[in-house]
Amino acid sequence: MTKREHETVKPQPSRIGKKSVTVYLPEDTWRDLKILAATTDTTIDALMRRGVDLVLAERKLPKR
Repeated sequence: MTKREHETVKPQPSRIGKKSVTVYLPEDTWRDLKILAATTDTTIDALMRRGVDLVLAERKLPKR
């Protein structure tokens, strides 16, 4: 057995209580998101989370 097999892998603190989602976007949309994130001093992750929050609010689903 290797050392790694004995270790418990702990998630990064910022990921605790969260689930990962994969989304496939056209390359031009991905590029636009990268540019928007860079020019607004944010991250693609933050932009995507905001988009999800807006969709949930539009559908009147509570943010948890």
